[in-house]
Amino acid sequence: MSTKKGQLKDFLKITTPVWGHRQEFDAASWDTKYDKIVQQSMKDVLQTATHSLEGTIEFCKFSGKPCLPTGFNGTFEDIDLESTDPTAAFSTVFTEHGLCYSFNQDGNLTMSRTGALYGLSLRLHVAQDDYFETQDVAGFKVLLHNSYEPPMIEEYGFALRPGSETYVRIRLQKYKDTPRPLGYCDPLLEQKFNTNYTISVCVMQYRAINMLKKCGCIAFYMDRPDIVFTFSDISGDQPYIRPRICNLKEERTCADQVLEGLALGTLRINGEKVPDPDCPSPCVYTTYTYTVSQSEYPSSAVKDKVVEEVNKQKGISPEEADETAWTIERIRDNYLKVHIYFEELSTLEMERHPSYLISNLIGDVGGQLGLLLGMNICSLVQFTDYIIRFSFFKGVMSLVRLYKAKKQREK
Repeated sequence: MSTKKGQLKDFLKITTPVWGHRQEFDAASWDTKYDKIVQQSMKDVLQTATHSLEGTIEFCKFSGKPCLPTGFNGTFEDIDLESTDPTAAFSTVFTEHGLCYSFNQDGNLTMSRTGALYGLSLRLHVAQDDYFETQDVAGFKVLLHNSYEPPMIEEYGFALRPGSETYVRIRLQKYKDTPRPLGYCDPLLEQKFNTNYTISVCVMQYRAINMLKKCGCIAFYMDRPDIVFTFSDISGDQPYIRPRICNLKEERTCADQVLEGLALGTLRINGEKVPDPDCPSPCVYTTYTYTVSQSEYPSSAVKDKVVEEVNKQKGISPEEADETAWTIERIRDNYLKVHIYFEELSTLEMERHPSYLISNLIGDVGGQLGLLLGMNICSLVQFTDYIIRFSFFKGVMSLVRLYKAKKQREK
């Protein structure tokens, strides 16, 4: 009898695109062939089959000190720094990339100094030996984002490769836009979405709504309060019912096609083409720009010491020179370090406003008229008076001529 993990491995093998090309599969046989997983959601399956956080993060320092548990409100004197758990500072979050881990998810931690020593430093274990055959890329993907927006790591994340030490210098930028019609933002977006509006929230809600219309369910990573708070355009005045999460069969046979159709602009629901999303930028928002640099890790100068330490950590003695021993090549295939820190504590603020208003237009037109025609308010009044006087004089003279002509005819 096959196990749940074995079925998942086989299921992903036949349904994951190879070299960017979707494979053909027979979904009709899945109910019996993958009976342990096919009716479960991807969220349930990932929690049992993914890499553990304890085996992934081996070292964590933040602001020059060991990482503390999420929500910790005490002082460093209250804990034993030598026995701190490096994984306690991370929270589980589901994304379109799978099961991920978020640091500072509540946004309470701050940085007060610049440089790699005072940022977030991690040593990560890639564990390529446990990869499924569907994994054609090794390493990690990282996304820098605000704590209140959904992490769209598939679109905006950057990669960390094994055998490298990566330095990520970040800068905070704040933007302020002008409301419509002069600008591109809508000042009422917070009320419409009933949450902290971001473009990521809008795009994910757009995908979730169309997926619910087409498939009757939503993807596992869309099950967030800021995404499924309401679907009024579907339910109308009906009581709110929390959307159902798609099972594995629905993910592969329907949800994936919906996302692909939305990306290509070819999705149709009830015979009608789905319009593109209307996701204007918020009037005030922040972004993180970053610069990435890498070097080889570990270096050749310390490779012997690193091999000794890793084997000692794994419980392998120097005498056990068999296939289980860790070599420098294996270490470089499975370990990496990353440092994420602020380049400077100053914030770049950018504000967009109309450069040419109606008042500018009126002033420019008036100035040009005054320059080219020599016209001002006084001359305009004089010119109008002249026209009236001329018209009156011309009318009087016409009456005089008519009167004289009449008199001549009477004679």
